[in-house]
Amino acid sequence: MKTGHKLSLIYSGITIGLILIAGLVFYFFTSNYIRNLYFHYMQEKAHAVAEEKFSKDELDPVKYRNVVIRRKTSIPTSKELFVNLENRDLARQVLSTYLDDEQIGHLYANQTVNFEHGQEVGTAFVYYDNTGTFAVIVLSRNPYGTDIAKTLRWALLLLVIVSAAVLWLISRLYAMRMLNRIDQDYQTEKMFVNNASHEINNPMTAIEGECEVGLLREYSTQEYQDILRRIAHEADRVETIMRELLQFSHVRSGEEMAEREPVSMGTMLKDMAEENCDVDCQDDFIVLGDRHLLRMAFHNLINNAVKYSDGKPVTVTVAGRTVKVSDQGIGIPPEDLRHVFEPFYRASNTGTVMGHGVGLALAKAILEKHGAKINMESEPGKGTTVRVVFR
Repeated sequence: MKTGHKLSLIYSGITIGLILIAGLVFYFFTSNYIRNLYFHYMQEKAHAVAEEKFSKDELDPVKYRNVVIRRKTSIPTSKELFVNLENRDLARQVLSTYLDDEQIGHLYANQTVNFEHGQEVGTAFVYYDNTGTFAVIVLSRNPYGTDIAKTLRWALLLLVIVSAAVLWLISRLYAMRMLNRIDQDYQTEKMFVNNASHEINNPMTAIEGECEVGLLREYSTQEYQDILRRIAHEADRVETIMRELLQFSHVRSGEEMAEREPVSMGTMLKDMAEENCDVDCQDDFIVLGDRHLLRMAFHNLINNAVKYSDGKPVTVTVAGRTVKVSDQGIGIPPEDLRHVFEPFYRASNTGTVMGHGVGLALAKAILEKHGAKINMESEPGKGTTVRVVFR
């Protein structure tokens, strides 16, 4: 089973289990409360029945009428019994039909006894009258408790089924998104490490080769200088790659910028203008951020445009919180366009133009850290336009 499905099942199972436990606890306490409440009403009914039967000659007509009304408006009963307790043996014989020995003992101890008899529930207590001592027994079917319990069971079952379906969908979506992100980050890091190793290995191999050549025999001063220049050039490449990697790693670390300051984008880009680069500031705007990082990001974008323009002019336009860098260079093939912001990726038509494939990825990371969105449009042979939109 795939990891995503396992995570979904575990998350759903734990949550549904908790819902089921909570539902069962709620069902138990609710059913118990309803049962006790019904027994309370049964006891009231039993006392009303006893008073109606034995107090008729003791109460005035008004009070007796109230007793009758109270008996009629209380819960319905299926059976009402009055057992004379003067004859213990006969009384026990009748009582044992409904009560066990322990309950009969509680009854004789003047305690109210609640009991179940088949599909019915009942209550019994001892009533003292001037004509004798009687056990009053009242039985009822308790339709309310049965219906409520049935409704609660169906509601609980429906809740568990709906919760299971919703939680499964949510957990699966969450697990898939999480795993896809982890897998994407893993693949990016894997490609990052592989490409970084490759990019660093190339100049190191060249340095090693130049050293071996320099040790083969004795050379003239000029030849040694040429070898050292090539070694220095490759060492600069290593230093540049390592510096860009450190900058890229620092920007991607998620750490907040230590200091933010208002940066005038038009002014900054005009100061950065170089040969073959024209800055058109139509509507200057302010960005709160790290000036050094912003300069680095736009330097990479402009330098990249100039590098692939083959001497043709590059235009930088500032307007409406948008910076647009346009060149008339070689363009980027459609199949490469979606990958250009990936670390160390270089388009298939870059040829012998020097580069490490970190500049655009670093620029994108810096700009996104400042809340900007970057996108690129390009057409092979006609040029490329990069748009950076700040919020």
